[in-house]
Amino acid sequence: MRHLGKPQQDPTTVFLRCVEGVRDSELKERFLRVAPDIGAAAQVFDATAKAGRLYTLEEHKDVAGQVTAREMSDLYKRRMARSGSAGRRVYDALMLRAKGICPLCGHLPVSTLDHQLPQAMFPALAVTPTNLVPACGDCNKWKQDAIPRKAEEQTFHPYFDDFGKEPWLHAEVVENTPPTLRYSVRPPASWPAIWGARARHHFRTYKLGRLYKTQAANELMNMQHLLLGLQEKAGVDGVRSHLRSHEESCAKANPNSWQTAMYRALGESEWFCTEGLVQLRSLAV
Repeated sequence: MRHLGKPQQDPTTVFLRCVEGVRDSELKERFLRVAPDIGAAAQVFDATAKAGRLYTLEEHKDVAGQVTAREMSDLYKRRMARSGSAGRRVYDALMLRAKGICPLCGHLPVSTLDHQLPQAMFPALAVTPTNLVPACGDCNKWKQDAIPRKAEEQTFHPYFDDFGKEPWLHAEVVENTPPTLRYSVRPPASWPAIWGARARHHFRTYKLGRLYKTQAANELMNMQHLLLGLQEKAGVDGVRSHLRSHEESCAKANPNSWQTAMYRALGESEWFCTEGLVQLRSLAV
């Protein structure tokens, strides 16, 4: 989970920019009629997201009884997400905020914008920048149209939530052949209870345990010859020193990346630095 900071585009201005290209005069008139409602909904959304209370927002089937959810969805698809459309510049700017990496999983490349609250139930937010989060295809798929019904069911919102730099992502070595890693959330003692509940919900929703386990397995395969060579030349202490050095380097970039948790777990595991490497040796032959 990576904090991005709040976009600064004005929601009403973005909405009106998208409406510019609408050719149906009757539809365009209805869109213009609800422009104040779009701005008001964005203000409520921002205040509620900042307070961590998105679960309290009421669902709507349309915007002010004037524009349907489907019409708002079409506006997003045709006038914002579509290449060359009037709102595409805003779409691209939001994508660039992630600097290529999905803030929801912290690993896969971004490929789309995800509606934090689904447009089918919150149509007034369909083109609101703060409701549009750059995401990878997997995270967008896993979340689907899920809506939080209570505080602990809110997934992490990159624009408003920042859980700080304290380690909360934990990995442990599974002592089997080959060695693997199991990931989980372990909230720091300083966190409010709700943060821990939300972090666990986010972790489950986006299936991060499975993603990180797979990436860790690949990393182990890539580094097995290096670690085996270190064991031969410098012994267990040399292996442990190398793993801790990698942990420190990864932690400076992101204290809660799957790599940081992985190297910490491997370096702290007496079994891995001795017996586990022996098992890697048999696999490397």
